[in-house]
Amino acid sequence: MKQTPAFIPPVLDSTQSKVNMELYDRSIDCYNEGKYRESFYLLLDHLDPDFRVKYGNPEGTEFHIPHGSVLVNIRIADNRISIVTDFLELPEKGRVAMLRQIADINLNYLLLPYFRREGDKLKIEYSCPLSQSHPHKMYFVLRNICHTGDRYDDEFCTKFGAKRCYEPKVTPFPPEESERICEAIYVTCRETLDMVKEYESERKYGYAWNVLDIAFYKIAYFAYPQGQLRNDLEKIVYDMDKDLPVAELVSKGKAFLEKLLAMPAEEIKKELYFVDILVSARRRSSLKNVQENFVDTYKEAAEAMQAGNYERSAVRLLYKFYEMYFYNDVQDDLNAVIVKALKKSSGKSVEEASEILFDAMDKIMDGELDGDWEDLLETPEVEEGVAQQVEQMQEMAASMQSQVLEMQTKMQEAMARGDMAEYMRLATEFQQKVMEQAMGKQE
Repeated sequence: MKQTPAFIPPVLDSTQSKVNMELYDRSIDCYNEGKYRESFYLLLDHLDPDFRVKYGNPEGTEFHIPHGSVLVNIRIADNRISIVTDFLELPEKGRVAMLRQIADINLNYLLLPYFRREGDKLKIEYSCPLSQSHPHKMYFVLRNICHTGDRYDDEFCTKFGAKRCYEPKVTPFPPEESERICEAIYVTCRETLDMVKEYESERKYGYAWNVLDIAFYKIAYFAYPQGQLRNDLEKIVYDMDKDLPVAELVSKGKAFLEKLLAMPAEEIKKELYFVDILVSARRRSSLKNVQENFVDTYKEAAEAMQAGNYERSAVRLLYKFYEMYFYNDVQDDLNAVIVKALKKSSGKSVEEASEILFDAMDKIMDGELDGDWEDLLETPEVEEGVAQQVEQMQEMAASMQSQVLEMQTKMQEAMARGDMAEYMRLATEFQQKVMEQAMGKQE
């Protein structure tokens, strides 16, 4: 790589989470005081303050909240809370194969919610007494339903020809923005494939692997795609971390970009739209967790620059910055520091880019985020955000299937006998395991 890849301005100016920890804490307080309905209202408000009014009835007993391509229907009645998502209508052909995969998801991906068949339709459901609707539990129930439904409906429509029960409410990108993003995807594919070709000729497969992952993260960052394109990007990122020879992984990455490059523009544009999200798949960033995640790369880049290996430094810094956006909803002040560096280093020599990118990481590690960063954002005020986000359930289950099944059984047994204390202990243990694996994924 003689110079750094071009920076593509993202379709979203702000990448900050909307969640509010103060409301989450109040939700827990209300639950502990026996105010179960108020507790659930605050839980919804902590995810997005507008959703309860926008998608609920005046009585506060029903909510129909879109999450990506699925609709989450919530009903509170008779001191119970029920959550139902109409998933898909089974296809005439391929329904047996699809039902086999549904059974696997039921067993390995869903925890408390479950699939239920009603004629030719599939639903994802969960219900419990309001007295057992602890905010911690209900957050993960909503997350499990939202992410399973939103991911697999697109996949099953594409793979098996299943039909949607709900037509997503989407806002397509403006035509000129759609054209810009589509062309930027093609440019990124060509640019990356050229770099990979150069690295392969020099048998530098480690560098090739890095620039491929940068491209996947980068497309997810600037294009913010939805539907099957988002699913495909998540899958190739997951596949690139498999325990296989690096040359084989590089081959898989190249094939993905070549396929994307050959995709007609109209097909790509179908996946470029805005949609409401109830529970983000990304973790909420904080300066502390970003600093902890950057430690090794910070040291590696410093040592590479001291040794005059500016290419290694530039590649690793770009990788870490774009990876951060892939796994996190990044707060506005941190986002501004990195965006400035990415813009300034765009198309520069690796030596010049290394200095710019390292300076940005150095500021982050020193906690120096103050400055005239608000000019980069359409919204000048930094929102208070919180809500601990875990890595995607499907990635976690792939390497923790037996543990998930065992934990699922124990949690269901605890709930069946009304032992909330035991349930919370198990839920906390489960969350810790998830977060341990998430941090391992980021290292």
